[in-house]
Amino acid sequence: MRQDHRISLIGVIISLVTTLTAGIAVYVVMERQTASVLSRGLQAALQSNARLFESQVNQALTDARTVATRPFLVQTLQVLGAAPDDAAATLAMQQAATSFLPTGFNGLSFHDARGREVARAGSFSRSDEQHVVLSQKDRAFLIWNGKFIVQTRLDILDPQGLRVGEVKTETALPLLNRVFGDMATIGQSAEFAVCAPLDDGGKDMNCFLGRVSGTGFKRVARIVEGQALPMNHALLGKTGIIVARDYRRQQVVAAYAPIAPFAFGMVLKIDQKELYAPIYAQLKYILPLLAGLAIVGMLLLNVLVAPLVRKLVHSEKAALEANALLRNSETQLRDITDTLPALLSYVDADQRFRFHNRAYEEALGLSSEQIEGKHLREVLGEKIYQATIPQVEQVMAGYPVVYERTRNNPRGDPRDYVVNYFPRYGDGDDEGRVIGFYSMATDVTELKRLDRIKSEFVSTVSHELRTPLTSIRGSLGLIAGGVAGQLPDAVKSLVEIAKNNCERLIRLINDILDIEKIESGKMQLDLQELALKPLLVQALAANEGFGAAKNVRLRLVCPDETLLVHADSDRLTQVVTNLLSNAMKFSPPDETVEVHVSRAGLGVRVEVRDRGPGIPDEFRKRIFQKFSQADSSDTRQNSGTGLGLNISRAIIERLGGSMGFESEAGAGTTFFFELPQA
Repeated sequence: MRQDHRISLIGVIISLVTTLTAGIAVYVVMERQTASVLSRGLQAALQSNARLFESQVNQALTDARTVATRPFLVQTLQVLGAAPDDAAATLAMQQAATSFLPTGFNGLSFHDARGREVARAGSFSRSDEQHVVLSQKDRAFLIWNGKFIVQTRLDILDPQGLRVGEVKTETALPLLNRVFGDMATIGQSAEFAVCAPLDDGGKDMNCFLGRVSGTGFKRVARIVEGQALPMNHALLGKTGIIVARDYRRQQVVAAYAPIAPFAFGMVLKIDQKELYAPIYAQLKYILPLLAGLAIVGMLLLNVLVAPLVRKLVHSEKAALEANALLRNSETQLRDITDTLPALLSYVDADQRFRFHNRAYEEALGLSSEQIEGKHLREVLGEKIYQATIPQVEQVMAGYPVVYERTRNNPRGDPRDYVVNYFPRYGDGDDEGRVIGFYSMATDVTELKRLDRIKSEFVSTVSHELRTPLTSIRGSLGLIAGGVAGQLPDAVKSLVEIAKNNCERLIRLINDILDIEKIESGKMQLDLQELALKPLLVQALAANEGFGAAKNVRLRLVCPDETLLVHADSDRLTQVVTNLLSNAMKFSPPDETVEVHVSRAGLGVRVEVRDRGPGIPDEFRKRIFQKFSQADSSDTRQNSGTGLGLNISRAIIERLGGSMGFESEAGAGTTFFFELPQA
């Protein structure tokens, strides 16, 4: 009987041991499988975030370098270097800053070689915002002020390598903000960190920490209580996953990886107790189970770990979607470049084509296979290649290049091109070295033909029309003055009509020549400090005769006689004369045209007011266009070329000012212009 009880007891013990062993085996299998699954998930999510970080920052730096190498900015800053108060150059820099802003910059400013700010657009972060250094060469920083921003300060160099100025830019990184914001989807204790080492012998680091409670900036020790933090491994250039204590002294499971181009490290971690909580909660159900629970346990593994894995997959998916957006941007860029008429290409340091658009193939009459990967000599031909070598050497030395060349198209017709080369700088180990260049060639054949036609027309107008007309006007004036004897009244009337029409033609010719000078940039301005009131007094005195003929009076209101402007005396007088002439033309008899002068902010405002019928609504949008007149019929009462206001506004804008008007039907019109005060 005892024997049977002993056998039964042994059987029970064996059964208990077997059950316990099976439970432990199931637990061990589940724990190892969980660790394997989570390790792969954490590492995959971290690698996707690392690639996203690098691509976002590199794009911001590339955009900033593109601005710093624009030839137009170099030329304009050279002008400001020689003449710091040049109004036209200052206006051009401001227009350039404004035009760059929609391309993705939060803020952009230009400074001349002396460090003086000459233009600004957008807004910048405060100087005391938390930041870390991205690139010493580009003076680039990663800033946190509620969102991630890349700030750069780049020197602008002329073709000889001399510094002519500086550009400061700030670009937001919205996709990186989203990565930090997605930590709540992984777990309550999940944290994503990007850290930069400090120059203190490897003791501390500055970190951007993305947690459920938000994103913060913190200085953290790399070794705590003799144990290296997971981030320390990343800053040493290592990649992996580890179970260790973090800066909070909490046991965590962390994936770590370096961001080599910027000497940064990146960590994605979650508290170990939260990570294994589903397994610990189910351990009490495992021990009573039999060996068959190993199979059930494997099934439970999917049920218990799947939510956390799904969270990791969601995080990875978000990063992959962000990368997909970048790839879509590249596809869109390819579509855009293929629709542009300009010839675009990228050539590497070995002078081999790595990118070109469709216009490049069509202009050279070559297929994509005949261009892609081929040497410049093979594509351009020996003759053009030899002529291009100096420009290639210059751009590979880091300087933008602009030159012209002529090439026959596939039909044998000669075509003129303006060619621009822009250097491309490398990243990482190639940082600071030119690794290739971008080429853009624009077909200007038709523009040159039109320019020749316009030049021939202007030459004909200037030499073949103005000179004879001037002589005819003089002769008619002498005849009208009685040099040839007293004329009959009928003849005298005809001579006066001919003389007036001759003067009208000469005014039209002079206006056309002024327009040509303005559009070609050949109008020379003799800028100097001018007292505004004496100039206006002289202009009113010169136009009193025309006003008397119209029975219209002129009046000047200028309370402040000390107002000075920086302008060209003759051209400013021309503007005032045009405005007075228009005002007197449309003023009723016995009325007064008033000229009012006042301060306007940091500038001076000049207003010419009349009491005429006002400007029709349908004419207001085109009042400053060339040859624009409210009454363009052959029977109009007031003569004119329709060029005066167009020329006047162009002159004021060249002087760094602006022009506009205010009009009320039946009550009169006020034309005004504003100039910076000297």
